[in-house]
Amino acid sequence: MKKRATLTRAESARLSLQISERRKSSDLYGLIPFIVDPAIQQYLATLLKVGLGALAKYALQSVLSNDSKAKPGSTTLKAGDVQDSVLTGAIYAETVQITNHINNIGGIELIEITPSEDLKTPIIQLTPDTQKYVRDIANESYRGAYEEITGYVTRLLPNRLVAQIKVAPSRYVKVGLTEDHFQFVRYKTESEQRLRFKGHPIVKLGKDESTYKEFEAESVELAEV
Repeated sequence: MKKRATLTRAESARLSLQISERRKSSDLYGLIPFIVDPAIQQYLATLLKVGLGALAKYALQSVLSNDSKAKPGSTTLKAGDVQDSVLTGAIYAETVQITNHINNIGGIELIEITPSEDLKTPIIQLTPDTQKYVRDIANESYRGAYEEITGYVTRLLPNRLVAQIKVAPSRYVKVGLTEDHFQFVRYKTESEQRLRFKGHPIVKLGKDESTYKEFEAESVELAEV
């Protein structure tokens, strides 16, 4: 899938949901697909299962890994590991919007999502505790999906083992390096020589992954001209 890929109007229509039932006594809404094609419904069920699994991490207050120990060869940049899926970090902004309804206008005290039996996933309950948890982790960062970036060094920070690189005309990224990789960049490369870094972007919860400003490198090499 390409970065920033978006659904066409036809694809959006095929995956859209409609309200099939509402019970006023409990403000319960039932959602079903507009399209009845079995293949589309199966695909939508898979997407829902993945999405609900990510949302459940917020309900269980287990979005970021509790393992705070530094990994062997890790850099000085700090970021948590998203549990099970990077999608969990990517839906942070949407989760904030959902939980903001709790104890707000309308007197909502609890939001419960009950998947159909076919999905075989547990009920998800978003409570005031969930709302507090979501707000408490607002400034946390997580490691994004593995990728590579290229650019040339504009600044070195020896005390932090960080190299600031220019990856685009108006974009700079601070790359965290191991001791060995930092020494390589410092002593074995030339000024404005393009380098390739492979590793994980460090992304702020709720932010677009493509706008990250820090990167945790697992390797570095000279980029081919």
